[in-house]
Amino acid sequence: MDFWLPILLGLVQGITEFLPISSSGHLVLIEHFFGANGDYLFLNVLLHVATLAAVILYYRKTIKYLITHPFCQMNKYLLVATIPAIIFVLLFNNFVNDVLGSITMVGVGFLLTALFLTIATIIAKRNTAPQSLNYKNVLVMGVSQAFAIFPGLSRSGTTLAFGLTAGVQRQTALDFSFLMSIPIIICSLVYELIFADYSTIFAGINVGGTIVAFITAFFAALFGLILMKKVVKNVNLLYFVPYLVVIGILTIIFA
Repeated sequence: MDFWLPILLGLVQGITEFLPISSSGHLVLIEHFFGANGDYLFLNVLLHVATLAAVILYYRKTIKYLITHPFCQMNKYLLVATIPAIIFVLLFNNFVNDVLGSITMVGVGFLLTALFLTIATIIAKRNTAPQSLNYKNVLVMGVSQAFAIFPGLSRSGTTLAFGLTAGVQRQTALDFSFLMSIPIIICSLVYELIFADYSTIFAGINVGGTIVAFITAFFAALFGLILMKKVVKNVNLLYFVPYLVVIGILTIIFA
C-alpha cells in the first residue's frame, strides 16, 4: 500500500464520519477510482477506532455520566436505538454487500441522503414545538440508523434527518445522533474482528502511512464534530444538499 493512500483514507473517514455526506460512500469512491483494491481490514479497524476516540473525547463528560449511571434514561434510549441496526446488519449485511454494493448504488445513496436532509429541513422549520427524546422518536432514529447500511447513505445525516422529522429539537437530535455512533462503531469493530481473515489482516500495510492515517482520522473527525455542531446551530442543513446531488449524479454517471 502506498504511503499516501492510508492518509487520504484517514482524512476522508475522519471528516465525513460526522458530516451528513456518508463516510462509507466516500471511502468506496476512493478505493474504486484510485484503484485501491485489496484487504484493508486492519486500516479500517484503526480508522474506526480513531473516529470513536474523537467522539468519546468530545462527549467525555456525558460518557462519564453514562458509565457511572448505567441504568439512566439516556442509556436506555441508546439501547433502543442500537438494537435495530444490529438486527438489520445480522440479517441483511451480505445482501447489501452482494446485491447493493455497486458504485451506482453508492450514488443513489448520496441522492437519498440529499432527499432526507431536504425533507427534514422543511419539516423542522414548520415544527413550532420541538420535542425532547422519548422512546418513539428514539426508535425512529434507531431504525433510520439501520437503513444507513445502504451504501452511500450517511449514518449521521439519516439519523439526524429522521430525528428532525420525528419532531426532536435540532441540537438534541444531533447530540443523540453522535452518541448513537459510539455503540454502533463498537459493534462494527467487533463484527469485523470476529469475521476477519487473520492470515491476511496485515497484508500490504504501510506502517508509517497507517500511523499518520490514524492521527489524521482522529483530528479530522474531531473537526467534523465541531463543524457539524456549528452547522446545525447556525446554518441550514440544505447547504450539504447541492454537494450530495452533484457527487451522487457524477458517481452514477462514471460508475
